[in-house]
Amino acid sequence: MTDPNPGNNSATDSDTIASQADLAITKTDGVTTANPGGSVIYTIIASNAGPSNAPGTTVADTLPAVLTGTWTCVGSGGGTCTAAGSGSINDVVNLPAGGSVTYTVTATVSASATGTLVNTATVTASGGVTDPNPGNNSATDTDTIAAVAASAITSLSEWALWLMVGLMLLAAFRGRRPVR
Repeated sequence: MTDPNPGNNSATDSDTIASQADLAITKTDGVTTANPGGSVIYTIIASNAGPSNAPGTTVADTLPAVLTGTWTCVGSGGGTCTAAGSGSINDVVNLPAGGSVTYTVTATVSASATGTLVNTATVTASGGVTDPNPGNNSATDTDTIAAVAASAITSLSEWALWLMVGLMLLAAFRGRRPVR
């Protein structure tokens, strides 16, 4: 038997393969209080739980104005990143499935800092890679900035006052000594 319409005897289906990578980030400095003029050390870990690789991923951490610092980075499980930098992080990294990158940020807190120190890091997949769980792509560390102790200022003022009284008494005593 002859097929009267041979043009419909085959079909083609084309699908674009979508890469999926479950990216995540954590950030902590291990403390809840920061001191003005002191330092904080943050550990930031960006990772890829897969199933696909995530080349061209961006890790970002904009330091608040009250922080100045430097950072280093090491990869593991095939993850690669820029080895070191200063100031804020805006790094394009390679995160294969199962890979991670770890940043260590060492920052000085401004001596005039007050209130709360809030610092957020994010990880963002490059175009062509979708993240099925974007809720873990941002991490924030919050510290209370310790107030300068008023008692320390008072104590210093009291010492200065006693020192001044002592010097005045010494001067008065020396001034009353008979001249020989």
